[in-house]
Amino acid sequence: MYHARLVLRRALWPTLSGVLYFLSWIGFGIWPLAFVCFVPLLWSLKDATGKQAVKRGWWMGFVTHLGGYPWIIHMLKVFAFAPWPLAFGGYLLVCAAQGLLFGVLGGALVWLRAKTQWPFVALLPVALVACEFAFPLLFQSYTGVALMPLLPLVQIADLGGVMLLSALQAVINGALYDALVAPRQALKPLTAALGVLAACSAYGLWRIVKVDEAQRSAPRVTIGLAQPDVGEIALHQNPYASVRALRDESAELLARGAELVVWPEVGFNTRVVRAQEKFAPDIQGGVPVSLIAGVERVDRRDVWNSAIVVDEQGRIGDHYDKIQLLAFGEYIPFGDWFPVLYEWSPMASHLSRGTTTAPLRWRSYRFATFICYEDILPGIVRDTMKDHGEGRAHAMVNLTNDSWYGEGHEQEEHLMLAAVRSVEHRRWLLRATSTGISAFVDATGRMVQRIERDTRGVAVQQVPMMQGTTPYELLGPWPGWLSLAVFAVVAIRNRKRA
Repeated sequence: MYHARLVLRRALWPTLSGVLYFLSWIGFGIWPLAFVCFVPLLWSLKDATGKQAVKRGWWMGFVTHLGGYPWIIHMLKVFAFAPWPLAFGGYLLVCAAQGLLFGVLGGALVWLRAKTQWPFVALLPVALVACEFAFPLLFQSYTGVALMPLLPLVQIADLGGVMLLSALQAVINGALYDALVAPRQALKPLTAALGVLAACSAYGLWRIVKVDEAQRSAPRVTIGLAQPDVGEIALHQNPYASVRALRDESAELLARGAELVVWPEVGFNTRVVRAQEKFAPDIQGGVPVSLIAGVERVDRRDVWNSAIVVDEQGRIGDHYDKIQLLAFGEYIPFGDWFPVLYEWSPMASHLSRGTTTAPLRWRSYRFATFICYEDILPGIVRDTMKDHGEGRAHAMVNLTNDSWYGEGHEQEEHLMLAAVRSVEHRRWLLRATSTGISAFVDATGRMVQRIERDTRGVAVQQVPMMQGTTPYELLGPWPGWLSLAVFAVVAIRNRKRA
C-alpha cells in the first residue's frame, strides 16, 4: 500500500498536472483546467525532499511540453533535415530542457515552504512568477496565457505584464490545494482567492470600458493584412508564388480603402534589398499603396531579416532588422565555430542580428515592429514601445512566417502569446503571417479579425492610432523582481537566524 502511494506521488500526480496544464493551455484551450492544473503536483510534493521536488516538478514540465510542443519534430525534420529518430530525440531534449522550469519550481516551493510555513495560496504565485521570470527558455512561454479567453481577467497585464496572469492562476491553484489538505481551515485561502479574483474582474471590466472609449476617440488609419498562404517549402519550389499573391492581395486591399498594407516576414523574396536603396517600386509591382513589407536586406557581408516601409511611390523609408534570430532557421547554434553545419542544413540561413528597436515611421505615425517570435518576448516589445525621441508607437506590427511548424498548435500558441502584448501596452497588434494565423488584436486583447491558417486571404480594419502609457511600460516586469526579492529576504532572514 505504501509503495503504491509512493508511485502515485512520484509519477502519476505530476503526470496528471502536466496533462491538465497542456490541455488548459493554448491549442487545446480547456481553460477551466488552468485553475486546477497545479493541484496534483502540489499534492505530490507533500513531505517531499528538495531533490524529490525537483524531479517531480521536472517530470510535470516534461509531460507539459510533450503535449504542447510536438511541432518541434516537424521543424527539425523538414528544415534541419534531421532523420525522424534524430528529430524525435531533439523534441525530447527540448521538452526536457524547457520542463526543467517546473523542476526548479518544485524545489523552490519545498524550500520556501520549509523556511516560511506560508500557505500555498501565497507560496505558489511567488515561486511560479520567480521561476518564469528567471529561468531561460528556448521558446518563451508563460502559464497565465491560458487565461486569454477570459477577457476581463487578463486586463491586469497592463499593471505588471503577463506574469501577473500567471500569479492570478497560481493563487487559485494554491487556494484549492490549501482547502484540500486542510478542509477545516478552507475558508481563509478560498476567501482570499475569491477576493483576488473579484478584484481582478472588477478592474478588468472597468479597464475594458475605458480602453474602448479611448479606441473610439483615437484617429484611425485603414490598414490591411495580406496572407498569401505560401510556406517555406513552396517558396523554394516557386520563388515568385508569394510575391504574386501579395501584390494581388495588395490591389484588393487598396480597392477596399486600405492606406497601408502589411506583408508577412520576407514576403518579398525575389531579390535582396540593398541597404543603400532609396527607391524600389518593383516591390509593390505597380500597386500604389504603402507597405510594411518583410524583406531580406543586405549590406556587404551582413544579411538581415528586415521590415521596411515603402510609400505609394515606391520610396523606401525606415527599416527594422530582426534582433532575436530563430535557431536552426536563421542561424545554427555553434555554426560560426563549425561552418560545415550550414552545409548539412541548407534550409537554414546565416543572418546578422539587428541593433535597434526604434519603431517604423509612416506619415505621422509610428509602428513598433517585431519579426517572427519576437512578439512573444516581453523585453524586446517593451524596448520597442519606449519613447525613442518622438513619442511612443501608435500601434504594434508583427511579420511572421509560421510555416516552419507543421500541423500542430504552434500557430495558435504564437498568436495568443503575442496577443498579451496588446493588453500590456494598450495598442492594436497587426499581425501578418505567410500561412496563418494573421490577425487584428485590439488594445484589450480582443481578437477583432483573423485569417485562419492554411488560407489565402486578406483582412482590413480601421485601426485606432493609440497614445498614452501603462504602469507595465513604466515599471517593467516588477512582479518578477518582487518575487525574487521575497526569496532573497527569506534566505537572508534564515541565514541570520542560523
